[in-house]
Amino acid sequence: MAKGRKERPAGVNPKNVQAFDRLSFLHQASILMSTIRYETDQTTTTSDQGVKHWKGDPAGSILGPCRYFNRNMKQITSRLVMRLDPSVKRMVCKRCETPQIPAMTSTTRIHSKPVVTAVTTCTVCRAKKRYSCQNSKYELFSSRPDVVVDKP
Repeated sequence: MAKGRKERPAGVNPKNVQAFDRLSFLHQASILMSTIRYETDQTTTTSDQGVKHWKGDPAGSILGPCRYFNRNMKQITSRLVMRLDPSVKRMVCKRCETPQIPAMTSTTRIHSKPVVTAVTTCTVCRAKKRYSCQNSKYELFSSRPDVVVDKP
């Protein structure tokens, strides 16, 4: 083996290794920036009247860069024809692209009727995501044992 070459797991395209590293960085940076809070003297928040149910960013938060990182992450995956892991997709609001962190930027409730459903609501734009819990044997495609490539 050549000097300085790292072993890559089987099934990973060497052209996309840098893209995966970039996506990982963008996701981690987005989560980190959404957890930063600072003290404010103003109690009013700016709101844009053009977007339905838009409350604006909560006072004392830095959500603008988070949305930029998530938008950049989606653009990279669409440009390179790659897929994001479903767990990463579920952590991003589809409407405003804010990271969904429970009790910070989203709320989660369980509705039991008519079907058991977990409802996640974005606190920034009030968009709702529903995840049905009806099929107890359901597995995500990426977590199936026949699909996952074992690392050496």
